[in-house]
Amino acid sequence: MKQHSQPQQRLKNLEFLLDFIEKAPENPEIIAMDCNDHCQEMATLAERVAEGVSLDAVLPELEEHMKYWGDCREEFYALVSLLKAELAGDFPPVPEISEKD
Repeated sequence: MKQHSQPQQRLKNLEFLLDFIEKAPENPEIIAMDCNDHCQEMATLAERVAEGVSLDAVLPELEEHMKYWGDCREEFYALVSLLKAELAGDFPPVPEISEKD
């Protein structure tokens, strides 16, 4: 039974990969907008989403992109969650740094 399920699983994996390649968005502006190079733009988008605006209303291309790129989606919504907590007053204050003489 195990030998039979391995080829089936490989076929499922291949079908998933081909479907991903076929349907993944190819918007160069969105692909180029990574968190490192466009940090301020991503932060501004996250702030708007944290304030209640849907990402689809702000930048539908980015929402479509995130359907296919889980890491990007996780990082973006982690930032949104932090911003929501801050807006709600649930975020602990950042400790002051004391200067050493």
